[in-house]
Amino acid sequence: MTQPAPRPAGVPVPLVSVVVPTRHRPELLLSRALRTALAQTLGEIEVIVVVDGPDPATLAALAGVADPRLRVVALPQNVGPSEARNIGVRHARAEWVALLDDDDEWAPAKLARQREAALASGLRHPIVVCRYDLPEGQTTRQEPARFPREGEPLADYLMARESWLSPNLTLMSTVLFAGRDLFEKMPFRSGLYRHEDWDWLIWASRVPGAGVVGVGDVLATYHFHEARPHLGTSVSWRPSLAWARDLRAQGLMSDRAFVGFVVFHVAHFAAQSGQPGALRETAAAVLGARPRAFELARFAATWLLPQERRRHWRLTAERLLTRLRPSAARGTAA
Repeated sequence: MTQPAPRPAGVPVPLVSVVVPTRHRPELLLSRALRTALAQTLGEIEVIVVVDGPDPATLAALAGVADPRLRVVALPQNVGPSEARNIGVRHARAEWVALLDDDDEWAPAKLARQREAALASGLRHPIVVCRYDLPEGQTTRQEPARFPREGEPLADYLMARESWLSPNLTLMSTVLFAGRDLFEKMPFRSGLYRHEDWDWLIWASRVPGAGVVGVGDVLATYHFHEARPHLGTSVSWRPSLAWARDLRAQGLMSDRAFVGFVVFHVAHFAAQSGQPGALRETAAAVLGARPRAFELARFAATWLLPQERRRHWRLTAERLLTRLRPSAARGTAA
């Protein structure tokens, strides 16, 4: 394990280092991520904001934050979200690291609850996650419906579906809490601009002694459906398909996970793109991995039905399923 960044004289060692990559969103950064990170009930923290490339507006906004727990790392050029997080980890001084996207929010007790769960887990490398609010229009959903089961491959958990209406089981960087040594053993793969959190989870969960521990409380808010660009939604569908093919070729993604990813994620963006060959290429990917009937039906619906109609049906079905299943997430929960 590399040595943590040197500690300035008179500054206590933090219990948790929070790493927040950001770029050109100072209002969101200050009003959401930074505000809720500094408001944690666990006060012995440091918040490392990595400004990913030249960004005078963000640096000026951060200069007005009078909290000694804030540390700003300004990068001379844009390196992308994966490497920005790696750089933040290299500057971390605490034993534990929590990741936070600049447009998301935390509940006040998030770090305290996750640290408690990590210490009680008995794992050498616990990866602690939590449930979160997902605002969507006039409604807010609590996800995920369950946490990974013991021995369940992370790619299967995140991507494989058992039916058309299987719940969306998404974990993202904003809910990740793990030891600094695990982030150093398994850094984010540079160059990924989409799915970098899933990629890290899939690789990190294979480190000996690693395991996912879920905290059943809703401790974060994931702002995904807002009408503005996101790092995770601004990239072409082809890199996503290439990423999945790469993991499948390395034995890190099963056929079930691959089909689920292409049908429920890649096809959506491919259909929106209107690019020549998009249907042919995604259909070949699905058919080459032995899809089931409901997966073929969902794939066809993505290409044939308007997005708003599909979204309305999905939300209606999910509301019905929410009433039928227990509200608490199932799985390995703290």
